[in-house]
Amino acid sequence: MLAGLLLIAIAACGSRREFGSNGERIYFTGRNEDARRIAYRGGPAPGVMMAGRLVCASCHGADGKGGARRIHMSLVTAPDIRWSALMAEEGAEDDSHGGHAGYTLEVFRRAVVDGRHPDGAELAADMPRWSLSDRDLADVATFLNTLPPD
Repeated sequence: MLAGLLLIAIAACGSRREFGSNGERIYFTGRNEDARRIAYRGGPAPGVMMAGRLVCASCHGADGKGGARRIHMSLVTAPDIRWSALMAEEGAEDDSHGGHAGYTLEVFRRAVVDGRHPDGAELAADMPRWSLSDRDLADVATFLNTLPPD
């Protein structure tokens, strides 16, 4: 509960916070460095999260580790999206994705934009499908690669 309130506060104050990169800005505010809101479709019901202003950190957490988040009356479980976890070998301790050694920007794009697992299966409906430019997508991936593996 406290973590959820902290994320809402971070997102609400995001425009005043200093960000080290465009990817970090998108992750925490849902806006790129040009102040353009990144549109999405799907995800938790509109209005459930921060008046419909969903951001990556809302579900995956400030640290990218994911986990269970209670969003009003719904429970959303988000995976660990730190790049180290995305690249984990199958069966590794931090393997929350079924193992995707060799995870690439294209595989990341299929997940974030198209809502597809590396094997082609559809991601859960709770995962928004983001309308990111190639540059913004690469910047988010670069930011996820800066998150410590533990």
